[in-house]
Amino acid sequence: MNRELSPRRPGIGPRLLDLDRVAASAERLLRATSGRAWWVAAAGTLTAGGAAAGLHPPIAGAWFWQLADGELIRHYGLVGTARFLAQSGAPLDLRSWLADLGLAFIYRGGGLTGLAITGAVAGMAVGVCLWLAIRSTGRAHPLVAMVAGGVCLLALAPVLTDLSAELLAVLIAGLIPILALATRRGWAGKLALVGLVILWSNVQADAAVGLMLIWGWLVVAHWDARQPGRPAAPSWWLIPATGLALLLSPRGLGAIAELPLSLGMQGEHPLLVAWSSIDFHPWSARVSELAAVMLLFSYWLAGSRLRRVDAYLGLATAVLALLWSNYLPWFLVVAAVQGSWYLSVAGLRPGAASSRAVGRGKGRGATGSRAKITAAIPPLIALVVLGSGLGALTRGSGVSGQTAAHLPVRAAHWLADHPAAGSWFTTPLFGDYLSSQFPADHHLLCVDDPVPLAGTGLGRCEQLTVLNAGALGTLQALHPRLAVLPRAAPAATFLRAEGWVIRYRDPTTVILAPRHL
Repeated sequence: MNRELSPRRPGIGPRLLDLDRVAASAERLLRATSGRAWWVAAAGTLTAGGAAAGLHPPIAGAWFWQLADGELIRHYGLVGTARFLAQSGAPLDLRSWLADLGLAFIYRGGGLTGLAITGAVAGMAVGVCLWLAIRSTGRAHPLVAMVAGGVCLLALAPVLTDLSAELLAVLIAGLIPILALATRRGWAGKLALVGLVILWSNVQADAAVGLMLIWGWLVVAHWDARQPGRPAAPSWWLIPATGLALLLSPRGLGAIAELPLSLGMQGEHPLLVAWSSIDFHPWSARVSELAAVMLLFSYWLAGSRLRRVDAYLGLATAVLALLWSNYLPWFLVVAAVQGSWYLSVAGLRPGAASSRAVGRGKGRGATGSRAKITAAIPPLIALVVLGSGLGALTRGSGVSGQTAAHLPVRAAHWLADHPAAGSWFTTPLFGDYLSSQFPADHHLLCVDDPVPLAGTGLGRCEQLTVLNAGALGTLQALHPRLAVLPRAAPAATFLRAEGWVIRYRDPTTVILAPRHL
């Protein structure tokens, strides 16, 4: 009656529950895919995948806001004042002044193509730092590194579309191997950590967030060092040293005072950031949840074979990922690094060889031709993805041609040849690009949405979310001279119906002016 459960004919249930056989198969897989060839394949996969993730047409608004800042800094220095999209005489936004200045020089030399290449190089740096972070502790396995890192870079591809997100991903990915280096009591690692904070405070707005992360890591490392057999933690003097390093920027104490603005807050309750952000949208929420689930699942599999400091870092990041999707690059980078460590440890039975030996040793067949051919498959896939990204950019007259489908590239030349005083009415995306083209002019740009990164001291634009008969009175009160709009924008049709005349038109942009002008 229960013939399938008899000893002679075991059923499928007992075979599926043979955990020893599954663990033995996993260990054989780890040994067969360990060795130098697989680490080289992992490096190639993460480097090429990072380049593919960062290769985007530069159409995100943050690029062009920072371009405008960089051009003003180049002309007037750090003591200059903002003149476009801002109150007359407002101080420049120096939260990322060094990156803005470098971006302005890149754009002057390479144009839109130079910005696209910059994004690919930044993504490549993320991949290299990911590989160094995973490799730094010796516990990770190359096969797991390729899987975790590849998934992370694939998820980062829709995120790394502006300089701010790319710099944040590079800094976080570089921070992890530097923290590992600092635990070895070497001066090089400690000085590198202080130098990273100085760089961070000059190229990224949220350096104070990274500083709090470093201090939390130091506290947990000292807590972990009290356990028998645990490595010693770095000295406590790193706290004042990194704190002073944060202030080595033109902003000084403003780096701390402007922290709420860096987090996207403009006078809201401090706890509001725990469940909301200016960048929140369902897609980022889902990905941050997946990153958190990956960390929690990996930690559950690895169990007690991890150092406590790694477990706390992973768990804290998983919890934050479920609450705060604003820093999506940070969550995905940590998920790749921590998940790679956790899953590598979970793949070994307690009595097996150490993960360091498996990760760096030359297992049976690891140096054979078949293993090398197999190791070449992941980087080839990454190269195919990178090639597809290049093909997408080159279709339609190259990067400039594709970007022109989203931005008033040609119209900017007409505006330069036909200067018009007063205010311009446009959209946020168009406005960001125009601000980079005319950073030193006195035009007041009126956008139909709150301007990203513009605090109360910068923004003087009216929010015309829907241009209708009621909002038209507000627009006319600002005495606009021109309206620079996408041809398909409903506002363009509405203004034409209200008597505005077309001054310029191309396949993407229409420029209108009131009839009396």
